[in-house]
Amino acid sequence: MAERDDTICAPATAPGEGAVGIVRVSGPDAVALVQARFAASSGRPLHACPSHSVHHGRLHDGAGERIDEVLVLVMRAPRSYTREDVVEVQCHGGGAAVEAALEALTEAGARLAEPGEFTRRAFLNGRIDLTQAEAVLAVIAARTDAARRAAQRQLAGALSGRLQPLAADLKALCVHLEAAIDFPEEDLEVPADWGGRLDGARRALADVRARGRAGHLLAEGVRVAILGRPNVGKSSLLNRLVGYDRAIVAAGAGTTRDVLEAEWAQEGVRFVVQDTAGIRHSADPVEAEGVARSRRAAETADVALVVLDAAHGLDPGDEKLLADRAGRPTVVAANKCDLGDALPGPQGAVRVSALTGAGLDDLRGALLAAVRGPGAAPLEHAFLTSARQRDALERAARALERAAAGLAAGAFPELLAADAREALDALGEVTGETTTDDLLDAVFARFCIGK
Repeated sequence: MAERDDTICAPATAPGEGAVGIVRVSGPDAVALVQARFAASSGRPLHACPSHSVHHGRLHDGAGERIDEVLVLVMRAPRSYTREDVVEVQCHGGGAAVEAALEALTEAGARLAEPGEFTRRAFLNGRIDLTQAEAVLAVIAARTDAARRAAQRQLAGALSGRLQPLAADLKALCVHLEAAIDFPEEDLEVPADWGGRLDGARRALADVRARGRAGHLLAEGVRVAILGRPNVGKSSLLNRLVGYDRAIVAAGAGTTRDVLEAEWAQEGVRFVVQDTAGIRHSADPVEAEGVARSRRAAETADVALVVLDAAHGLDPGDEKLLADRAGRPTVVAANKCDLGDALPGPQGAVRVSALTGAGLDDLRGALLAAVRGPGAAPLEHAFLTSARQRDALERAARALERAAAGLAAGAFPELLAADAREALDALGEVTGETTTDDLLDAVFARFCIGK
């Protein structure tokens, strides 16, 4: 890990042409380093300027040659993103101008920042906790407005706000149990309300995990594989679901030879739907490869959309496909219902018509319900938990389950304390109270350089 007492710089805008290119500088010498390469139009030195002020002038290199006309923003500690002195240099957009500005500042003594180092300093300096640091990345990566809102709630501290009282209660229980172990002469016992408090902690953690699962849908989206026999209308249904002609539709069977992808959003959840080749035996090597890709797409999808021909009825191929999907997230669409309904089953099939659009809203709702599961948390209350956070929350939940089982069985306080402490440590990993350099490296390596 790099030193925290030096001064770093990095581009804060994406590469490429644009109206403005921003270079961010943070650290104890940020103001002095920028001043060494900046001539203000007012002639006033930056060290004499108040915090959160903007200054016009020109940026130059070490030899005094002009680089660009710029605006410089001064933000003094602790009222900055990193809680250090921060200076941002706004030059004209474009790779050459930004690169020249970076070169001038590094020659003056700044170091190029590592990925996520600005946000890492914000965390280490106590401005945000680790859930909020990861929420910064979630805001940047949000693909829908619902995902953006969920990330903003987390950035404001919604997740850590839920976990802090839970952790405080567990800590109090741990202190009491550990005191009973360390001072047996005091004859301390497990608190009478320990079971109730433990049940409350388990319910609170279950709610957080449910909101995290809802947030996972918002952040990652849902992969849907459309499966079915040739000519049941899979491509037509894809085009209807996404609202435009993504797939070629023809009367002959076997038109689709490869996996096609398209997207739509529903209630803030991004669906990536894959149209696949009709599943049947074929001597044509190209079609056979398409069928093989269909099966692979089905294995990796979050949910399968099995399309049947309502006017034709079930055949052995349909029955085998449905049997293969047993026990896995699946929605069944009975297409061509405008031509008749010869399907007595399967139960729960959504009657649709790709031709007329009938039943499309019901089908979209069924797909969303299939991936959310029963008792799902409202999407508007979701937390965008990362894989790391979900793993820690799961470990905390398992530890609390063991503690509850141990309490019911009359386990010794030592065992109850060990389980409660394990849950508390896992929650600390989520918020960043329990961290290692390796953990922080893994978290911030996913960030861009300038964030």
